[in-house]
Amino acid sequence: MTLYVAPIVEGQTEAGCVERLLQRVWTELLAGPVRLQVLAPSRGQRDALTNPTGTALADKIEEAHAKLRQRLSRDPTGKGLLLLLLDAEGDPPCQLAPRLLQTARLARSDADIACVVARRMFENWIVAGASTLAGVNGLPDALQPPDNPEDLNGAAWLKQQLRSRNRKRKYAKTVDAEEFVRQMSLEQCRARSPSFDKLCRELASRLPSSEV
Repeated sequence: MTLYVAPIVEGQTEAGCVERLLQRVWTELLAGPVRLQVLAPSRGQRDALTNPTGTALADKIEEAHAKLRQRLSRDPTGKGLLLLLLDAEGDPPCQLAPRLLQTARLARSDADIACVVARRMFENWIVAGASTLAGVNGLPDALQPPDNPEDLNGAAWLKQQLRSRNRKRKYAKTVDAEEFVRQMSLEQCRARSPSFDKLCRELASRLPSSEV
């Protein structure tokens, strides 16, 4: 059996990193006994996806579901998951996530849907797992991860760390984030970031025979 995940994301960082992140969680943290395949993300603008009318989100749910349906038509034993992965930014995740999930389920009541909202932004998960990133891809050798990884601006923190070593260095979302996701500590990230733990729990609940 293969679990096919069709992500719906908002930004370049998520679009470029979601496959590697989900694969790492599935194999390294959850020891998933079946294959996980991540389909090409469906991407939309955050303001549109979070709009209370729900129109843009419903459209992206249909787009992602069509990808899943096409893949599952060739694999009758496979399972599908629509994963909505967005940044909370200034919105309380405890309010935003349930509202988005309700909208998504109204659009596709026949689909398995999960919604995970990063407390501030995707980069905060990288910051939460930064204990293994010292010296990686331009970060300082004496990297000191902050005590409050979910409360700060994750992208700004990464930029500050990169510029502490090279004043001209910029944070390139697609390139840098992919490398950081490749080497960040998932265990530490899960322990220090409740919103990342939510992602892990959502995937764990789709394991065929065990629960993590």
